[in-house]
Amino acid sequence: MLKTGNSGFTFLEVMVAAAVLALGTVLIYDAFFISLDSYNYYVDYLNVASWADDKIWQAEAKLLQSGPLNTQEAGEFTENNKVFSWNLNYGLLDEQTGLYSIDLFLSWKRGKKEFALSRNTYCILQQK
Repeated sequence: MLKTGNSGFTFLEVMVAAAVLALGTVLIYDAFFISLDSYNYYVDYLNVASWADDKIWQAEAKLLQSGPLNTQEAGEFTENNKVFSWNLNYGLLDEQTGLYSIDLFLSWKRGKKEFALSRNTYCILQQK
């Protein structure tokens, strides 16, 4: 007895399965590289976050000790073969109370992307 009917997949079913598989592969590939970029950003962030906190504390101590000398400082440093640029600004917010804002902006490049980190604090400078 011969069996008549379809045995196997049609060409259309095979093409749909291949397209779904290709789409899944592309999405997994994309997700992997997004997570790799995020990992690299946070490695850089963790390398410089404590430096930024120390710099903002030093700026606050310098302001309390010496008073307002410069309104802006800038520089660069290298960490793990990567150049980080920083900019520190002092701003008088209220002359009566001696309230200052201290803003630190830190930036670096990884490939074609530029990343940034900022730290801000307030300080009251007592008049002598």
